[in-house]
Amino acid sequence: MKKTIIIFALILLISQVFALKVPKLKGHVNDYANVLSSSEENHLENYLSNFEATSTVQIALLTIKSLQGENLEDYSMRVADAWKLGNKEKDNGVLLLISMQDKKLRLEVGYGLESSLTDAKSGYIIRNFIVPGFKSGSYFNGIVAGMDAITGVISDQLVITDEQIAQSQRKQARKSPQIPFGLIMFILMFVFGGLGRRRRGGLFTALFLGSMLGGGRHQGGSSGFGGFGGFSGGGGGIGGGGASGGW
Repeated sequence: MKKTIIIFALILLISQVFALKVPKLKGHVNDYANVLSSSEENHLENYLSNFEATSTVQIALLTIKSLQGENLEDYSMRVADAWKLGNKEKDNGVLLLISMQDKKLRLEVGYGLESSLTDAKSGYIIRNFIVPGFKSGSYFNGIVAGMDAITGVISDQLVITDEQIAQSQRKQARKSPQIPFGLIMFILMFVFGGLGRRRRGGLFTALFLGSMLGGGRHQGGSSGFGGFGGFSGGGGGIGGGGASGGW
């Protein structure tokens, strides 16, 4: 048992050493994948800066080339914890993370905005505003459409109804391959049954189950990073509200 714990600790330590680094927060637009032209980047920066000035809501874009095998949601939360977007008292920050090679994107929403920019609306924005542009190869148009929708929902200028969300989800479900429920149950019984037979494997089992079942909402915490350079987050908290998607 001690040997198992030591091995697991070493694996955890190695994974942290080689984990994908959180890049420097440069401004509202952080295009590390070089997706945007300089004029497009300036347009977005001015748009998001003006929105922050009028609403105090801080929205940041991060593009990266690849997740390098990391989990999208875990990495986006590490970025959110480090950047601390939004006002400290209002927790009104939003992060749009795009990984180009993986063709994945994630919206992280601050605690203070989760009642207006809900998980369901975040998913709707990804599917109906951002992804169409990305599929056509127009990343700038997709990002702009997404930002317009995000700011529109927050400022009550854009209304996304429950019926629109339901229709969008049904349409997405028809496109997605369905895994037979029986197969899912068989896999779960096999995995958890095997873990249950481990002799006094409480710690390892708990950690494994936590990683298996903790893929939903995360609890954000202080990382001790603070702001960077001339632009920084305002100390806001993001707890895993939002949605993920791909194209």
